[in-house]
Amino acid sequence: KEAREEALNERKRLQEEQRNKIIATRKKIIPPITQQMSVGYRLASDGWSFFTQRGFIKVDAEKLHTNFIFVDISEKRNPKETRSYNENFSVINPSELKPVSYKYGKINNFYQFKFGYGNSKPISGRLDRKSIVINWVYAVGLSLGILKPYYLDLFLPEGNTIVRKYDKYTEQNKVYFLDLNNQGTIIGGSSFTKGFGGIKLTPGLAVRSGFYFDYTANRKTFLGVEIGASAEIYTKTIPIIVNTKNTPYFFNIYADFRFGKRWQ
Repeated sequence: KEAREEALNERKRLQEEQRNKIIATRKKIIPPITQQMSVGYRLASDGWSFFTQRGFIKVDAEKLHTNFIFVDISEKRNPKETRSYNENFSVINPSELKPVSYKYGKINNFYQFKFGYGNSKPISGRLDRKSIVINWVYAVGLSLGILKPYYLDLFLPEGNTIVRKYDKYTEQNKVYFLDLNNQGTIIGGSSFTKGFGGIKLTPGLAVRSGFYFDYTANRKTFLGVEIGASAEIYTKTIPIIVNTKNTPYFFNIYADFRFGKRWQ
């Protein structure tokens, strides 16, 4: 009887060991998250941006950090830009179409295409489900400045007549382009397509630094907000507004919102 019990116990032990081995071999080893991609919108004190960012998550000396490359399409605006409206136009020219708004004194739209490299280092929190990680972020890159002439819809003298035409700012038409008295010269701003033939390119450098708040909804999706400051400098002065000081450099504060995915 004792021998039978010992044999039964041994059989149960062997079965338990075999079952544990099967469970161990079937259990999946979840690989660590190493890649991420995000897109977002950035609002700055001097303009806006749409951007995409590709990240590479690494562990260096037991510390988690993310190297990333970014592409950014932006527009800069001068602080003195304001929308104007020629209220006297319809009175002076009742047979013409109604005027539209325009930006007084603006001579160029200034866009930028930026690309570069950066790093994100966690200050607090951990990359886990339903948690917030606070990161310090810094980035540097190249910026290709794109100057596109700003056109107005104007009534301009041509010989002995007055003609309606779209025109950009020049020394010859500046009296009409900057018609402060609104005597019916300025009808309004032009369409976005005007000015592409006169585009000029100016290279520059861009840097930014800030704090990034990363909310991980689950293991593979996240939402983020970044708040910080940035600076850009170009090889030439960037003329955006006439009769004011234009510079080759820009400083701003910004906040952005993004969403993205992570994977192994």
